Amino acid sequence: MSEYREKRTVVEDVPLGSRPVVKTQYDSVVRERPAMSGGAIAALVIAAIAAAVVITMLILSSQQQDTEDQLAQERARAAAAAQQTPQPPQSQQPVIVTVPQPQSTIVPVPVPSQSTPAEVAPTSASIEIDISSKLLNDSELRASIIDVKVVGGTASLSGRVPTEDLKKRAEQIARTVKGVRSVTNDIVVQS
Repeated sequence: MSEYREKRTVVEDVPLGSRPVVKTQYDSVVRERPAMSGGAIAALVIAAIAAAVVITMLILSSQQQDTEDQLAQERARAAAAAQQTPQPPQSQQPVIVTVPQPQSTIVPVPVPSQSTPAEVAPTSASIEIDISSKLLNDSELRASIIDVKVVGGTASLSGRVPTEDLKKRAEQIARTVKGVRSVTNDIVVQS
Protein backbone atom coordinates (compact mmCIF):
# COMPACT_ATOMS: atom_id res chain seq x y z
CA MET A 1 0.00 0.00 0.00
CA SER A 2 1.05 3.53 -0.54
CA GLU A 3 1.77 5.81 2.38
CA TYR A 4 -0.43 8.63 3.43
CA ARG A 5 1.40 11.90 2.94
CA GLU A 6 0.35 15.36 3.92
CA LYS A 7 1.86 18.63 2.87
CA ARG A 8 1.29 21.80 4.71
CA THR A 9 2.10 25.16 3.28
CA VAL A 10 1.90 28.36 5.33
CA VAL A 11 1.61 31.63 3.45
CA GLU A 12 1.53 35.00 5.14
CA ASP A 13 0.01 37.88 3.31
CA VAL A 14 1.19 41.17 4.61
CA PRO A 15 -0.83 43.83 2.69
CA LEU A 16 -4.24 42.74 3.81
CA GLY A 17 -3.59 42.66 7.35
CA SER A 18 -1.58 41.10 9.99
CA ARG A 19 -3.44 37.96 9.98
CA PRO A 20 -1.66 34.91 8.66
CA VAL A 21 -3.42 32.83 6.04
CA VAL A 22 -2.79 29.14 6.28
CA LYS A 23 -3.37 27.16 3.20
CA THR A 24 -3.37 23.41 3.55
CA GLN A 25 -2.98 21.06 0.64
CA TYR A 26 -3.38 17.33 0.87
CA ASP A 27 -1.97 14.88 -1.58
CA SER A 28 -4.45 12.28 -2.61
CA VAL A 29 -4.10 8.97 -0.86
CA VAL A 30 -3.61 6.18 -3.36
CA ARG A 31 -4.40 2.70 -2.23
CA GLU A 32 -3.02 0.11 -4.61
CA ARG A 33 -3.12 -3.60 -4.27
CA PRO A 34 0.27 -5.16 -4.40
CA ALA A 35 0.77 -6.56 -7.87
CA MET A 36 2.25 -10.00 -8.55
CA SER A 37 5.63 -9.99 -10.08
CA GLY A 38 6.39 -11.74 -13.35
CA GLY A 39 8.43 -14.39 -11.52
CA ALA A 40 5.49 -15.28 -9.26
CA ILE A 41 3.18 -15.68 -12.26
CA ALA A 42 5.74 -17.87 -14.04
CA ALA A 43 6.11 -20.04 -10.92
CA LEU A 44 2.31 -20.53 -10.75
CA VAL A 45 2.14 -21.50 -14.43
CA ILE A 46 4.99 -24.00 -14.05
CA ALA A 47 3.35 -25.48 -10.93
CA ALA A 48 0.05 -25.89 -12.79
CA ILE A 49 1.77 -27.62 -15.72
CA ALA A 50 3.67 -29.93 -13.36
CA ALA A 51 0.45 -30.84 -11.56
CA ALA A 52 -1.25 -31.62 -14.88
CA VAL A 53 1.67 -33.85 -15.94
CA VAL A 54 1.63 -35.73 -12.63
CA ILE A 55 -2.13 -36.30 -12.83
CA THR A 56 -1.82 -37.51 -16.43
CA MET A 57 0.98 -39.92 -15.47
CA LEU A 58 -1.10 -41.30 -12.58
CA ILE A 59 -4.06 -41.89 -14.89
CA LEU A 60 -1.88 -43.64 -17.50
CA SER A 61 -0.22 -45.75 -14.84
CA SER A 62 -3.61 -46.78 -13.49
CA GLN A 63 -4.81 -47.72 -16.98
CA GLN A 64 -1.64 -49.73 -17.63
CA GLN A 65 -2.05 -51.55 -14.31
CA ASP A 66 -5.67 -52.36 -15.20
CA THR A 67 -4.56 -53.71 -18.58
CA GLU A 68 -1.85 -55.84 -16.97
CA ASP A 69 -4.37 -57.19 -14.45
CA GLN A 70 -6.77 -58.11 -17.25
CA LEU A 71 -3.97 -59.88 -19.17
CA ALA A 72 -2.96 -61.82 -16.07
CA GLN A 73 -6.57 -62.89 -15.48
CA GLU A 74 -6.93 -63.95 -19.12
CA ARG A 75 -3.70 -65.97 -18.92
CA ALA A 76 -4.90 -67.64 -15.72
CA ARG A 77 -8.23 -68.52 -17.36
CA ALA A 78 -6.45 -69.92 -20.41
CA ALA A 79 -4.10 -71.99 -18.25
CA ALA A 80 -7.02 -73.32 -16.20
CA ALA A 81 -8.93 -74.20 -19.35
CA ALA A 82 -5.89 -75.96 -20.81
CA GLN A 83 -5.48 -78.05 -17.66
CA GLN A 84 -9.15 -78.99 -17.50
CA THR A 85 -9.60 -80.08 -21.10
CA PRO A 86 -6.36 -80.98 -22.82
CA GLN A 87 -6.99 -80.69 -26.53
CA PRO A 88 -4.56 -80.81 -29.41
CA PRO A 89 -3.82 -77.42 -30.99
CA GLN A 90 -6.06 -76.20 -33.77
CA SER A 91 -3.29 -76.47 -36.35
CA GLN A 92 -2.77 -80.20 -35.78
CA GLN A 93 -4.46 -82.38 -38.32
CA PRO A 94 -6.14 -85.46 -36.95
CA VAL A 95 -4.49 -88.78 -37.61
CA ILE A 96 -6.82 -90.89 -39.69
CA VAL A 97 -5.97 -94.52 -40.00
CA THR A 98 -8.03 -96.61 -42.33
CA VAL A 99 -8.07 -100.30 -41.75
CA PRO A 100 -9.03 -102.38 -44.75
CA GLN A 101 -11.92 -104.66 -43.89
CA PRO A 102 -11.38 -108.23 -45.02
CA GLN A 103 -14.19 -109.90 -46.84
CA SER A 104 -16.14 -112.27 -44.68
CA THR A 105 -15.79 -115.91 -45.51
CA ILE A 106 -16.41 -118.85 -43.31
CA VAL A 107 -13.29 -120.85 -42.80
CA PRO A 108 -13.15 -123.89 -40.62
CA VAL A 109 -10.79 -123.34 -37.73
CA PRO A 110 -8.65 -126.24 -36.74
CA VAL A 111 -8.55 -126.89 -33.05
CA PRO A 112 -4.98 -126.91 -31.74
CA SER A 113 -4.01 -130.09 -30.04
CA GLN A 114 -1.84 -128.32 -27.47
CA SER A 115 -3.28 -126.77 -24.34
CA THR A 116 -1.64 -123.31 -24.97
CA PRO A 117 -3.46 -120.93 -27.33
CA ALA A 118 -1.78 -120.13 -30.62
CA GLU A 119 -0.36 -116.61 -30.92
CA VAL A 120 -1.49 -114.55 -33.88
CA ALA A 121 0.94 -111.93 -35.28
CA PRO A 122 -0.58 -108.41 -35.39
CA THR A 123 -1.19 -106.84 -38.78
CA SER A 124 0.68 -103.78 -40.02
CA ALA A 125 -2.52 -101.73 -39.79
CA SER A 126 -3.14 -102.72 -36.15
CA ILE A 127 0.50 -101.89 -35.30
CA GLU A 128 0.09 -98.44 -36.93
CA ILE A 129 -3.05 -97.83 -34.89
CA ASP A 130 -1.34 -98.90 -31.66
CA ILE A 131 1.70 -96.65 -32.27
CA SER A 132 -0.47 -93.65 -33.26
CA SER A 133 -2.64 -94.13 -30.16
CA LYS A 134 0.37 -94.25 -27.85
CA LEU A 135 1.87 -91.13 -29.47
CA LEU A 136 -1.42 -89.25 -29.02
CA ASN A 137 -1.62 -90.35 -25.37
CA ASP A 138 1.74 -88.65 -24.65
CA SER A 139 0.99 -85.10 -23.47
CA GLU A 140 4.03 -83.51 -25.14
CA LEU A 141 3.98 -85.49 -28.40
CA ARG A 142 0.26 -84.83 -28.87
CA ALA A 143 1.02 -81.32 -30.15
CA SER A 144 3.42 -82.63 -32.82
CA ILE A 145 2.48 -84.08 -36.17
CA ILE A 146 3.96 -87.57 -36.53
CA ASP A 147 3.07 -89.96 -39.36
CA VAL A 148 3.38 -93.71 -38.79
CA LYS A 149 3.77 -96.41 -41.45
CA VAL A 150 4.43 -100.07 -40.71
CA VAL A 151 5.61 -102.57 -43.29
CA GLY A 152 6.73 -106.08 -42.34
CA GLY A 153 7.27 -105.21 -38.66
CA THR A 154 9.36 -102.09 -39.42
CA ALA A 155 7.76 -98.86 -38.17
CA SER A 156 8.68 -95.70 -40.07
CA LEU A 157 8.17 -92.42 -38.19
CA SER A 158 8.15 -89.03 -39.95
CA GLY A 159 7.02 -85.53 -39.06
CA ARG A 160 8.25 -82.62 -36.92
CA VAL A 161 8.96 -82.17 -33.20
CA PRO A 162 10.49 -79.19 -31.32
CA THR A 163 13.28 -81.07 -29.47
CA GLU A 164 15.66 -84.00 -29.87
CA ASP A 165 14.28 -85.53 -26.64
CA LEU A 166 10.80 -85.73 -28.15
CA LYS A 167 12.21 -87.40 -31.26
CA LYS A 168 13.86 -90.06 -29.09
CA ARG A 169 10.72 -90.47 -26.98
CA ALA A 170 8.59 -91.09 -30.09
CA GLU A 171 11.02 -93.81 -31.20
CA GLN A 172 11.00 -95.43 -27.74
CA ILE A 173 7.19 -95.43 -27.68
CA ALA A 174 7.07 -97.08 -31.13
CA ARG A 175 9.49 -99.82 -29.98
CA THR A 176 7.17 -100.78 -27.08
CA VAL A 177 4.30 -101.77 -29.39
CA LYS A 178 3.84 -105.49 -29.91
CA GLY A 179 4.81 -106.61 -33.41
CA VAL A 180 7.44 -103.87 -34.02
CA ARG A 181 10.80 -105.43 -34.87
CA SER A 182 12.62 -102.22 -35.86
CA VAL A 183 12.00 -98.46 -36.05
CA THR A 184 13.14 -96.03 -38.74
CA ASN A 185 13.07 -92.55 -37.19
CA ASP A 186 12.87 -89.85 -39.89
CA ILE A 187 11.37 -87.21 -37.56
CA VAL A 188 12.78 -83.70 -38.09
CA VAL A 189 13.68 -81.55 -35.06
CA GLN A 190 12.37 -78.06 -35.74
CA SER A 191 12.43 -75.42 -33.01
